[in-house]
Amino acid sequence: MSTAQPKARRRFPGLDPIVLQHPYDRAALGALQRVPGLDIAVRKFIELLPERVAYIQHVAQMVRVSPLQCPQLYAQLKEACAILDLPEPELYVAQYPVPNAYTSGHDNPFIVITTGLLDLMSDDEVLAVIAHELGHIKSGHVLYKTMARGIGALLTLIGDMTLGIGRLVGRSLEGAFLEWDRKSEFTADRSALLVVQDPQVMLTLMMKLSGGTLFQKDQMDAREFLKQANLYEEVDANMLDRMYKMLVVTPLSHPLTIVRAREIINWSETRGYNDILEGRYPRKPGAASGGSADASTPDSGTTPPSGNANPQMVRCPHCGREQMNRRFCSLCGSVIS
Repeated sequence: MSTAQPKARRRFPGLDPIVLQHPYDRAALGALQRVPGLDIAVRKFIELLPERVAYIQHVAQMVRVSPLQCPQLYAQLKEACAILDLPEPELYVAQYPVPNAYTSGHDNPFIVITTGLLDLMSDDEVLAVIAHELGHIKSGHVLYKTMARGIGALLTLIGDMTLGIGRLVGRSLEGAFLEWDRKSEFTADRSALLVVQDPQVMLTLMMKLSGGTLFQKDQMDAREFLKQANLYEEVDANMLDRMYKMLVVTPLSHPLTIVRAREIINWSETRGYNDILEGRYPRKPGAASGGSADASTPDSGTTPPSGNANPQMVRCPHCGREQMNRRFCSLCGSVIS
């Protein structure tokens, strides 16, 4: 990594996570929380897969980032957290050649970044990846995303305990989990853009995730990559092609990178995104307004601040998160009623 001085970026004190939520994420989350048996699956997941065990398994062979260990990477984490108004989670580097990053731990989230990603990406692109993972934490995704990664094994275990009935009933739940898991990535991409504040960085990041190598990473053209998004959108021209697209996307844990690139570029051109940059955004309850008045617009993909009465929302008595699920909290997993 270079030793260039970091850019001065805007910060967003009191940022309400509802600002980040992509409409696809919101719709898929609503569908997931309406599936019967979700509360049972959450309770069983927390009971059968203790977080501490998973934590030890993850960190025993990784390098923990700190002010003294990988200090530049730590500085990027610190900057991203300051921009998003978020406490610093633990950050680890894993020896693995495939570029990747993920977040785990529903009560005490931590982030893992692979050496393959650090080798391939620029400083700004690494910052975007860190901010993407922080977006999952800020938006309360970690419990559900951790479950999504192990939902198949969990349902198999429940099925064995119920003579196969639980596995049969759980198929719709598994499908809803995986669908939401993909859609939540659009929300995390918005978090990344709010931190790097440069759509070009997001575009080159997606391009390298699609086909970047150390050999030709300086010979790639982001504009040419974006043109591929137009070609992909043309596939919707007939029903047969839409079926092919569904077959391609359904098994994936993430949306297609070309779709993510188009979505984040489109959002960067909206008035809603620019309002956030200017300090006009919904704030968490109790946060100081500071500067311009809060604002949200239809094209921003956000909803009004939580101070506006919404009869569909309920507040978790344990962590304070507002949500539509009235049975248990999607952030901390606690029973609401």
